[in-house]
Amino acid sequence: MERPPEAEFDGLIDNLAKELAKANFQNDSSQYESLSSEGDKLKAQYISVVSPDRKTMAKNASEMINQYRSKAKNKESEKPLNLIDYLNKKDGIGEYHDTGMRRYITKSGTTVDIYMNDIEQDSYEIKDSMSGQPVMGYNSNGWSIQYTPQEQSMHLNFVSKLTKAENRYYKQYVDGDSLSIGQEMEPSTEQKNRVDYLA
Repeated sequence: MERPPEAEFDGLIDNLAKELAKANFQNDSSQYESLSSEGDKLKAQYISVVSPDRKTMAKNASEMINQYRSKAKNKESEKPLNLIDYLNKKDGIGEYHDTGMRRYITKSGTTVDIYMNDIEQDSYEIKDSMSGQPVMGYNSNGWSIQYTPQEQSMHLNFVSKLTKAENRYYKQYVDGDSLSIGQEMEPSTEQKNRVDYLA
């Protein structure tokens, strides 16, 4: 999906905030959850301008992981295991000392760190470069995404805009006012007459 320009985003965020405030005011939790889900999609679009190409990274990493699993499976089938071999393998003793972390780099430069231990058998971390920050991970619970610093900044900016607008609209519903979309609330008389001594 194409990312709208920044000015259009402000309007979309404002519309969403108004609908969220309305659903919250009316105690319509199903509508609020539905709108929150739309908000997550909008946030993903908003952040996408600074996001790495996780889809390609996951594809490259999956190919690398499948190769690794295939090699590991072949290695396991090479030797018959007796009880001693099985216990040594479980404890990582002798020739079975193969626990820890392995790093593989795909052709596109994606780094895949594979962690091997008895607790987390399939645990991976995907980075956009060898020294880069992790952007994805995989463990027994499934895939997870980790924001880059740029994404975190965009995320906070989006949430701040949405929360401020939603609070503004919710307050107007509580007060019984009817503001149009994007209209700012009038400051109270106290705020109008307030003297800013720090200026």
